[in-house]
Amino acid sequence: MKNMSLVRTVEWIFLTTVGLAGGIIAGLLLGMPLGQIANAMVTTAAVTCIVGGVLGSSQAIGLRRRLRNPLWWIVATIIGTGIGLAAGVVAVEQVGILTTGNRPNIAHLNAVTRAASLVAVGLIAGTFLGVAQWLVLRVQLPQVKYWVLASGCALATAFFASSLLVDLAGFRIASASGGMSFVLLSGAAFGLMTSWPLRDHS
Repeated sequence: MKNMSLVRTVEWIFLTTVGLAGGIIAGLLLGMPLGQIANAMVTTAAVTCIVGGVLGSSQAIGLRRRLRNPLWWIVATIIGTGIGLAAGVVAVEQVGILTTGNRPNIAHLNAVTRAASLVAVGLIAGTFLGVAQWLVLRVQLPQVKYWVLASGCALATAFFASSLLVDLAGFRIASASGGMSFVLLSGAAFGLMTSWPLRDHS
């Protein structure tokens, strides 16, 4: 039983890492050309929904034996990520505009300010994502507890720690190596910290 739990934990961390990193990369790659032909609202919605779609599809593979209908997990993740990431980014932008008069670009902020901004983005996005996914869990896997809290805290911590580690390693987060390191570290940390509510439930 312990071996099975460990295998599922490792699987969840791997799938969440691949899903979050792959979703962010796919969203950014699509967002660049889309931004040339569509307004910011459409581009943001498309990018955040792609992130949610890739993340939800990847995580659903690990939950396929535990959820009666994993498709709802994918739908919930798309909605939660779409609303949450958009709300998080808008909140950080509005605070930046109010305090400095300019819209902040996270990639160009100093290490401490960027990490703090990513805590806010992660907390808001993770909470919205957690609520959407919890609506699926409460019907299909109701024994899982504290999912919303775990999701919000996990994504905030993952973004914060990954941003600081990338800076400490000497990478620029706007570079290919820095960006890749950030999304992989964030995905792994998010997967690790959200694995514990699921660990004992088959």
